[in-house]
Amino acid sequence: MLYDGFCLYWRADSKVAEGEPKVWSTIRLSAYVPRSEWFAQATSIFVRIITFLALAGVWAQAGTGDGRAYLVSYMAIAQALGFLLQPTTAMGDDLANGTVATRMLWPISLVKYYVSQWLGHVIVPSLISGCLILMAWHIAWSGSVQMGRIPVFLVSLLLGVIIGIEFDFIFSMLIVRVENETWFANAIRWSLVAIFNGSVIPFVILPESWQGVLRWQPFASMANIPIDLLVSSGFSTFLAGHPADMGGSCSPWYVFRCTGPHGSALRCWEDDLCLTC
Repeated sequence: MLYDGFCLYWRADSKVAEGEPKVWSTIRLSAYVPRSEWFAQATSIFVRIITFLALAGVWAQAGTGDGRAYLVSYMAIAQALGFLLQPTTAMGDDLANGTVATRMLWPISLVKYYVSQWLGHVIVPSLISGCLILMAWHIAWSGSVQMGRIPVFLVSLLLGVIIGIEFDFIFSMLIVRVENETWFANAIRWSLVAIFNGSVIPFVILPESWQGVLRWQPFASMANIPIDLLVSSGFSTFLAGHPADMGGSCSPWYVFRCTGPHGSALRCWEDDLCLTC
């Protein structure tokens, strides 16, 4: 079976001589979803949509006005991009069952193969679930973003995906240390990333002492930093008028201009200063 799979990949990759890159061949093959997996894919997309509706309903109760709009917008972007915010390649499983040895014989490097395979797997579900979630967000909550921030957001998201893939490779190596306990290693990875990247719990609702710590750790770059870059507009006004309600939104990754009776300063935690992103 492994030989047949290798031959199939080699034939698909034979188009390289005609100008098709190996990476593109892997993405194209990985994006194919057989009929036997349609139900699983549809269930995954359905669960993500339900998760968005549930979390948006919960966070909508945590604030009013601009605060509510920020939390709902944050959750919409987080769930729409959920497959990209926590990259999970097949390296862990291949290390556990020994398939990684055959991958070394294929005409593509391991890093390129696993990254392109992951991209192929997430393209279709990301497009479907992302479009449906953003549509629901726009219809139910009149959600929108500033178009001028999208280029910076895309750059930040790309860097976050790169960091996420690096962490995936690191956690995949843990499988060797825990004697191929794949489930245990994945449980550690999913728990850590879900808590510390801000994709489920926005950092802004946490105590301000926690925010300063969480925004400096690398997991924040995978979700909280790029999403906050995109949806933070307007929420700063809410924080300026109600600094005690949500604990402030200062982040070491951003540059804030504080104005008020004390003039310009970089003391963003003072209640009597106006906070603007």
